[in-house]
Amino acid sequence: MLKIFIGGRLSRPHLITSMSAIVLAFVTTAAAQDATPTPAPTPAPQIQSQPQQATPPSTEARSAETASKTVRHGTESTGENVAAKTVVEPLYREYKGVHIGMSAADVRAKLGKPEEKSDAMDFYVFSDNERARVYYQDGKASAVIATYMGKDASAPAPLAVIGTEITPKPDGSLYQMKTYPQAGYWVAYSRTAGDSPMVIITMQKSR
Repeated sequence: MLKIFIGGRLSRPHLITSMSAIVLAFVTTAAAQDATPTPAPTPAPQIQSQPQQATPPSTEARSAETASKTVRHGTESTGENVAAKTVVEPLYREYKGVHIGMSAADVRAKLGKPEEKSDAMDFYVFSDNERARVYYQDGKASAVIATYMGKDASAPAPLAVIGTEITPKPDGSLYQMKTYPQAGYWVAYSRTAGDSPMVIITMQKSR
């Protein structure tokens, strides 16, 4: 048909009809090509992954953890032992055999007949330089106060009573108290100033 068109043998109406047929043929071919479904790409096979499991701790890690716990427990145990060993026991436990908590009858058996006697307090005089008072609570000794007067009174030194020396004040007097919670009482050492000092040692129930 194209050759006939080139040769000019077709009339104008035939030429238009022929051109229309050619265009229609091209359009139909293109539409057919567009309508042909394009094959979908084949999906790649999926590999199902296994769930990740927690890795158990290594032997070294478990050993380190065990060692850490052992050290912690050991430290706590050691701390308790140290605390138990550092409990300070009193040096001054009694006066002439009399101690805190002793009954009034036992006190009088140890010290003899008091100069003054009552349910609350006994007063003893042993010499010109030494005397003592014993106080009672519910019939038992709750405090013992020993008094030493003058240089020749032979009063015990602070080291023998509270376990330490006492720094004198500027006037020469001394005072220090020490508590003993485990024993349930406290001890105080006091010395007055002057050339003829008075030493007072007090042992008293704290609870």
